[in-house]
Amino acid sequence: MAANSYQSPWRGSIVMAPSGRSFSQGASHYRSGSFSPRTSLGASSAQETLPPDLNMMDGLKKAPLQVVAIPKSDAVQDNVKVEDCAYIGSYNWLKRDEPTILVPGSPPQWQNRATPYTIPPDTGVFFSDQNGYRIPKTVLLPLIVAVNKHAETSKSLPFDWPSMDIVTDRNNLRKLMRWVSGNAERDFRIDLQLAGKRTVLMNRWEKRTREAFSGRTFGYSFEKASTSPAPGCKDSTGHHRIISYDLNGLKMVVRFEVDACIPPPAKYPRKSISSIDELADSLNAVSLSSPSRRAGDLHVMEGGTVVSATAVIELTTRSQASMKSRFFDWKEAYPQLFFSQTAHHFLAIHQRGRFYDVQKRKLSSDELQTIEADAQVDLKRVRMALELIQDIVMKHGKKGRISLVCVNGVLNVYERDSDDSCLPDPIMDLFETS
Repeated sequence: MAANSYQSPWRGSIVMAPSGRSFSQGASHYRSGSFSPRTSLGASSAQETLPPDLNMMDGLKKAPLQVVAIPKSDAVQDNVKVEDCAYIGSYNWLKRDEPTILVPGSPPQWQNRATPYTIPPDTGVFFSDQNGYRIPKTVLLPLIVAVNKHAETSKSLPFDWPSMDIVTDRNNLRKLMRWVSGNAERDFRIDLQLAGKRTVLMNRWEKRTREAFSGRTFGYSFEKASTSPAPGCKDSTGHHRIISYDLNGLKMVVRFEVDACIPPPAKYPRKSISSIDELADSLNAVSLSSPSRRAGDLHVMEGGTVVSATAVIELTTRSQASMKSRFFDWKEAYPQLFFSQTAHHFLAIHQRGRFYDVQKRKLSSDELQTIEADAQVDLKRVRMALELIQDIVMKHGKKGRISLVCVNGVLNVYERDSDDSCLPDPIMDLFETS
């Protein structure tokens, strides 16, 4: 099916029947000192027993195909820059028995509460990789659907998928950044597949998609206590934003989760497109399935409001004790802002759950620009690594099913046992040139 002929179905409620085995399963998203705030599964999940971690070598052939060496940054003269950054789509996951997204959705709105205020610790089960949990066999499918839907509703030209070099979650880029910097503390895996002639689909793979907490951290509770759902997004369990940009010649599509946003001025309130309840009876379902491939459905609903890039916030919490014992680890935190071009970073400091200070920084500030300059050595290495990964994937062709596995700082390429695709055939057709 030609790419242009696949745009018309993105209206109303959509039911996708993806195929292929699970590539992105389980997830651990630990940050030094605290966990990033993520949406709770609800109080009823507090006593849930989580499944055991997956084995990182599941579904891979025993012998590696090759070792990938860390590139040398001195081979690149120009600094790595993000240029032509553009919002291309977004969505919220909804509380539904079947995988359902709200497009474009909206992030929770920052309430700017006066400090100090005290909140309870994190308890219960929380998402760390909601895409992997909700639709594990086709983790990039919501990304593609949201981008195509945005192009349709904004009455712009269909998104030019064949021209993209990399389609990925920000999380994969952060893992590569740790690898090139010599941080061997966290092993990881990324599943790869070629789409069209040049596009590398980087599928996030994790050992677990949810985490259980028993009262030792405050990140999740802080987000809940400090934000409120955007209009029309009360049933949401997480907001994902998708951007495109040029990374020194590599055309990137990057998805990332948004913790919060600065709300619009009160006298100019933004209204959601429509509430879920109003849409529930009026949207028609369109089934796009292959007779031989059925492994789950993705439902799409309209609602929420597109948020300006200048309003997006990353929230981080730290205890007073950790801030006294060491400086904030910008080497770990800055790539998160850089690869998503998140405009604001709010660092909330607490003493046993009593939050008394929120340090607010802008990505454009002199302080963070200095940190970016310090990060250039590793950013250059990541940029070179991405090009090398693209070469490897293109070498294996459309039938290739390979994965990157990093253990103790050594990055190997493995072939997967299954030849299942990470996306349904009609979606893969979008990457073909006409």
